[in-house]
Amino acid sequence: MNPELAAILARVSQREGVPPALLLGVLASLGEAPGQPDFTRIEQYLTRRAGDFRGLQARLARRSGEDAGRDELRAEAAKALAEGRLAEADRLLAQAEQRNLDGAAAPRALSRERLLAAAAGRADRGAVAMLHLNPQAYRDAAERYAEAALIAESAEPGSGRPYAWLQADALARRGADFADKSAFVASIGQLRAMLDKLGNFDQTIPWAETQLRLARSLTGLSHLEGGGALLRQAVEIYRATLEDLTRAKAPRLWAALQTRLGEALARLGETEDDAGLLEEGVAAFRAGLSGLTQADMPNEWARLQWELGKAHVALGLRASGVAAFEAAVNCFKLVLAGRPRESVPLDWAEVQDRIGAALVGLAAYYREPVVLEEAILAFDAALEVRRREMVPSLWAESAANRAEARLALAERTREAAVAEQAAAELIAATEQLRGLGLAAEARRREPKLREAAALVGALRRG
Repeated sequence: MNPELAAILARVSQREGVPPALLLGVLASLGEAPGQPDFTRIEQYLTRRAGDFRGLQARLARRSGEDAGRDELRAEAAKALAEGRLAEADRLLAQAEQRNLDGAAAPRALSRERLLAAAAGRADRGAVAMLHLNPQAYRDAAERYAEAALIAESAEPGSGRPYAWLQADALARRGADFADKSAFVASIGQLRAMLDKLGNFDQTIPWAETQLRLARSLTGLSHLEGGGALLRQAVEIYRATLEDLTRAKAPRLWAALQTRLGEALARLGETEDDAGLLEEGVAAFRAGLSGLTQADMPNEWARLQWELGKAHVALGLRASGVAAFEAAVNCFKLVLAGRPRESVPLDWAEVQDRIGAALVGLAAYYREPVVLEEAILAFDAALEVRRREMVPSLWAESAANRAEARLALAERTREAAVAEQAAAELIAATEQLRGLGLAAEARRREPKLREAAALVGALRRG
């Protein structure tokens, strides 16, 4: 096995408390992919699957007390999952499902309890499918969640809604993970159909949950289609939902809506170069932060600080200047405190890179070179992890960022050696980007490369 993959497997297993065999089984479902593996995405995928596995394992461990044989099959499925035998786990859960149906002449003869158990079992098979890393498995999962929703709905009106949400989530995840527009469109269509049957007055919380998912799917589709139209739809949905859902009624849902509103506003503000929208996004992020604590929801709290930091940087580039860049650095440092290098090195490196970028923005407001020197140290730290042989695109990104910071430093200090180093680093980074097929990103760096060449020439001439 690739040593970097082996290191990722060991790290995720230790950090998330899941068996290495499970992660190997998940990784095997990805199949052979051409070219250099994307180690950052692989670690993200495995981390998410670890969380999915823990939830599924807890459900499978619950004993019904009604059918010892069915309980045993579910326990065996949990064991198969822990050993990375995903197909075997699905087979065992199918057998457990069949035991639940045995003895009934027709589905309508099943009791309410057995129908709900059947729905839960079908959804668990959907969760097993979602542990895989290929688009067909995501399709299978969506179908199983849809079947679970129909089964539950036949037992009790309204009880199928959580499974319908899971179906929409599976479609949206397929859209995001495999750049599949049709999956986002299917998710959006399903959620709109659900909203047709929900009222914002007498069913406010399920209506708001569905609105949240709809806006998220619209935002996901906007990443693939570009432009601001879909983002504007998402923003309007979030705002309309927050008008009807009070914080007191559902504090965590209210905070989630504020957070997602902030993300949509920040992205729309960047897309349309609108500082006003970015300021609204920052306000929404702060509202979201007021609705949760680091102790209760550490991962969501850190994610929100991360998004808030990015919004501050975007705002600093357009309007607020020094205050926004200082706020961004503070946000990123809060995130860094919860992302130790030993357990999440690539995440740690990404935060270091963002700190460097925020410091470069801040340096424009200081005459002394110390802020640029701090930025270069942050990029140095990122590059200790973002090694060229492991993550070449990320190496090129951080190497180019460091080179641009070094170029700004050379302009201040008028040191030819520093300017020459910046030029050499920019050349290496842009060549790497072109070699990876990232021509647009390489072109984005060309003006700085020309600046570096001109500065080197001027300093050499004295």
